[in-house]
Amino acid sequence: MLPMFLHFKLQRPNRIPINLPIPLIVVYLLLLPFIVLGVLIYLLIPIHHEYLPLIKALPSLLTATVGTEITIVSDDHDIHLTIL
Repeated sequence: MLPMFLHFKLQRPNRIPINLPIPLIVVYLLLLPFIVLGVLIYLLIPIHHEYLPLIKALPSLLTATVGTEITIVSDDHDIHLTIL
């Protein structure tokens, strides 16, 4: 199953923290025209067939990102990203 949400949390001292869940379906829909264009180019120009294993692996790579957590800590900000 593809990741559906990116949870963005920004904590700043002496300020209100920001919690922002971003639905990734919107990102997927924005990327859809580029994917369709890439497939059309791939079908019309059969020169780059060495990239076929990478293209076939992209859905499983996206599925593997579920549960990824990234934390960035600095003196004035703490950023925490979680892919759900």
